[in-house]
Amino acid sequence: MVSGAGERCRFGAVWPGTAALLMSVAACATVPAEQALDGISTPPSWTALTDDAPAQAVTENWLADLGDARADAVVAEALARNKDLENSASQVGAILANARVTRASLLPQAQFGFTASSVRTPAGDPQFNPETGEFEGGGEASSSDSYRLSTSLSWELDVWGRLTDQTRAAYLDVEAARLDFAAAQLSLAGAAVQGLYGLTAATLQRQLSERDVETGENNLRVIERRYERGISTSLDVRLARSSLAQSRANLAQRRQTEIAAARRLETLLGRYPAGQMQGLGTLPGLPTILDEDGAITGVGEPGWLLVRRPDILAAEADIEASGLRVAAARKAFLPSLSLSASAQSLVADSYDDVSYDPDDLIANLVGNLVQPLFQGGRLRANEKAREFQLKSSLAQYGQTVLSAYEEVENALTAEHLLSTQYTAQALALEEAKAAEALTVRQYLAGTATIFDLINAQQRAISSESQFITAAEARLSNRIDLYLALGAPFHPQTDPDLIAFDQPIGSSKEGS
Repeated sequence: MVSGAGERCRFGAVWPGTAALLMSVAACATVPAEQALDGISTPPSWTALTDDAPAQAVTENWLADLGDARADAVVAEALARNKDLENSASQVGAILANARVTRASLLPQAQFGFTASSVRTPAGDPQFNPETGEFEGGGEASSSDSYRLSTSLSWELDVWGRLTDQTRAAYLDVEAARLDFAAAQLSLAGAAVQGLYGLTAATLQRQLSERDVETGENNLRVIERRYERGISTSLDVRLARSSLAQSRANLAQRRQTEIAAARRLETLLGRYPAGQMQGLGTLPGLPTILDEDGAITGVGEPGWLLVRRPDILAAEADIEASGLRVAAARKAFLPSLSLSASAQSLVADSYDDVSYDPDDLIANLVGNLVQPLFQGGRLRANEKAREFQLKSSLAQYGQTVLSAYEEVENALTAEHLLSTQYTAQALALEEAKAAEALTVRQYLAGTATIFDLINAQQRAISSESQFITAAEARLSNRIDLYLALGAPFHPQTDPDLIAFDQPIGSSKEGS
């Protein structure tokens, strides 16, 4: 048993009093979500943070914190058009409808009936009478009609609360589905912004490769002219051609990457994946989340996730629903009491003669008390199935919480390391560009070889490419941090105002 109450929670051996039995059912089925975290030592602050600064509230709108209107636009469009989100919304509606079906079992069920029948007797065939030598008998066809009205009422009284438990569990399923939908919205918003910045980074990489190809073509022309004058060797020409061919290959690969990124974003936004969407001109800067001492702020405490993240709250609702279903399965062993009533009018020969006068009704009222005795183990198997489902819900909750902790810890660690990487990469790019410019002057002066020039150019290209990658990684990780914290977001753009037939960044006025 999940609750640890052992055999006292079972119905097999001893039949206790009704009050004690119901208390036992409730105690065994009620399991706090915190039980799933037994044995897990949750620290008071994130281990990825080395400072002892007091916890501060998580941002109330991470989308606004980015300060990027086009990021706001893609989120609004994704929420309005994404097909997976539409599917999730429909599933919430279906679960709500099923909950209402379950709730109907608490109420009386009434039916009204009208019966009409017509009986036709065919004419008889005449029979030959040998005594008279004539055909006798037969006759005309006849018919008779009859009409009757009836009503019936049935109601299972929820004496032990079994039907209430099932209804409450069904509505907790609705709550869990709504929370899962909120988690899907949060995830989609993050994916849309990351998709926009990923597309922007792919565009910048493609533009970098185009400049690389252009530089390689210029180098080849210069080297070929120097070769014609006898200054350069055929080896220089071949090396320049090889470098240019490699640059063109890199350009083709980056064009493919850019188109794939555009199609991913278009699909997220519910557009046809034509690969025509454009990224931003540059990657935006990141808003700081550091205080004056360089410590990360606005991430709260680990325990705050339990009341912030919609997926954790959904898993908690699932535990409560599973516990109620365990209780309902155990109450199925108890007697059930139902009432049924019916009333029928007297049979009439015509519809106009049908009377529903109370004095002419045939009525009955039946009370039905049923105690399950033997059902081939169905009730016991159903109880075990519900208990295992409760165990599964507890395990799922624990795993969801641990995964949430892991996501935040990883994002916080990456926030420090990616910031360091970004700063170092910016310096590497600056120095690589300065070295490239110096090598070009030395090569033209004859003091550097073609090897030196190509290597310097490739280092500059590589450094700029890595800088773009580092900048995009910082943006993506910041969004991952917001998602891991369950931070809310509120897009301000009206999706109906977005031009769906134009790439992001363009406008009708400017076209």
